[in-house]
Amino acid sequence: MRRLASPELTNGISLEVHRLAMPAGIGQRPAGCYLGLPSFMHYAKSMPHFVHAADIHLDRSLPALLDGRATHPFVLAPRLAFIRLIDYVIESDAAFLVLAGDVYDGAWKDVSTGLFFHQQVGRLRSRGVPVYLLHGNHDAESAMPKTLVPPDNVRLFSARSPQSFEFEPLHIHLHGQSFAQADTRENLASAYPRPVTGCVNIGVLHTALAGSPPHSPYAPCTLEQLKGHGYDYWALGHVHQYKMLATDPYIVFPGNLQGLHIKELGARGAVSVPIEDGHLGAPEFVAMDVLRFHLIDMVVPASVQTLAALIGEVRKAIESASDGADGRHLAMRVVLRLDTTVHPSLCRSKTMLRDEMEGLFAQFEDQVTLEGTEFQLRARPAASGTGEAQDAIASLDAYFAQAARDPAFMGTLRDNLQAVLSKRKPSETSTESLLEQIANDELDTAINDAAEQLRTRLRTIE
Repeated sequence: MRRLASPELTNGISLEVHRLAMPAGIGQRPAGCYLGLPSFMHYAKSMPHFVHAADIHLDRSLPALLDGRATHPFVLAPRLAFIRLIDYVIESDAAFLVLAGDVYDGAWKDVSTGLFFHQQVGRLRSRGVPVYLLHGNHDAESAMPKTLVPPDNVRLFSARSPQSFEFEPLHIHLHGQSFAQADTRENLASAYPRPVTGCVNIGVLHTALAGSPPHSPYAPCTLEQLKGHGYDYWALGHVHQYKMLATDPYIVFPGNLQGLHIKELGARGAVSVPIEDGHLGAPEFVAMDVLRFHLIDMVVPASVQTLAALIGEVRKAIESASDGADGRHLAMRVVLRLDTTVHPSLCRSKTMLRDEMEGLFAQFEDQVTLEGTEFQLRARPAASGTGEAQDAIASLDAYFAQAARDPAFMGTLRDNLQAVLSKRKPSETSTESLLEQIANDELDTAINDAAEQLRTRLRTIE
């Protein structure tokens, strides 16, 4: 991301968002209404239920979206999502809240992180709502040199051995064990107590089970092991994608509360689990995120031959994604796949394409932010051109392959390219892009781009 889509967004609401997301704002209305997000007032309060969330990662920064502007409200995205979670617990009249690890992103930079958490769970304390808290790998005892004594409505699972708590009003027993060390490789679930007969039993565990790349295999266990333990529900954490792994019993990853980067696409949130006559009903996913990541990955059609037409195609993709975002601000990455033989005029400069994408996103006010761009320029496998052109292309490919293995040659080529390109006008084909790549020590990329442009020209030889 190079520019914010809307400077007005920073000036218009960031002060209010900061006020609400910082510890001084105890009792204030949450930020959802200021961001234009729906409230949770429509959820029925008659059905008893609890809420299961995990992987809050409070105060994880989103540097790719900020461009150095710390006043942008989405620097607070994990906090704002947590505020919405507490809102939901209150407005839906949940019986209790389960947090299955990684509430914190690691050691606090300062005490404000802990104060914010206390402020928010304090809103539940004043309403008599308990919070069952388990620490995972990011907020393990070893990773948290500074902590605060939790509020008295927070039941913190021990890191020494499995611990059980009872929610007496509904005869529910919760069992769990926090991480003592971040790199916990023991099968913690194997030591969890047997279920309490005649009661609802919930296991709380931070794990990737037998493995879920790219997540590290902390507290490893198997799905069959959890199924056979006798509990009614497993409240899992660690995997950032919502997954219901089983329904008898329910074994659920709620995913993280707020997407943290472009690889975490789509809605993020928590699950609400109904309690019916001493039994648990089907969990319901509830979106809590305030910022949503989205990928536009477009194979540019052959019919698109001008910048105006290309911008029109991307505009339609932006509008379609925005319409389906439930009022969330979207952080989008645009990947354009172009064929150098079909779109020669569009493939001349990646810098030009990037600037045009930024100009397009700037028109959408506070709806979207350009997270990043990728331009993949490829030629069709069946190349056109004369026999002489084909021979030249083959020689060119062999030359570049050999050159890439010669460090001395590459160094000389770098110096010569800089000398030649510095004498050309920036407006000339790809000059600015090549200079930028060389300056950023991306000589391989610069050479590949230059080679592809030469191949394109050779294919057009009649």
